[in-house]
Amino acid sequence: MDHYPRTFIVLGSLLGVMGLSVLIIGLLADGSVQGHSFSMLSLSVLAFCMSYLYPQFKQKDERMKSIRQKAVSYAFTSGIGYMLIFSLLAELNVLKMDVSSVLSLIIALSMTTLFLLLVFLARKY
Repeated sequence: MDHYPRTFIVLGSLLGVMGLSVLIIGLLADGSVQGHSFSMLSLSVLAFCMSYLYPQFKQKDERMKSIRQKAVSYAFTSGIGYMLIFSLLAELNVLKMDVSSVLSLIIALSMTTLFLLLVFLARKY
């Protein structure tokens, strides 16, 4: 019996609590969003997704290979969309974040999108 799904759930819960606490403390302290809180929250989503996907990833069949390929292609397309949206917001002076926070947010959104797509496609196929 594998204990890895439970381990991923515990890890996701810890990372989620840490990410939310860093986000809330940063907002209460100086009213700004800390960039590294996004990566903690996206790692939390990653751990929760892996708790569902781990038993399926152990199998090296064509179904999982096809799901991975589709998820990566969809996530790449959405990553390009995220970059276009953030560059448009920066050009229109709507976005008031520094560059490192924006890059951290784009990376966190891309990671979250990839792993949520893996879960959705694994449930679909």
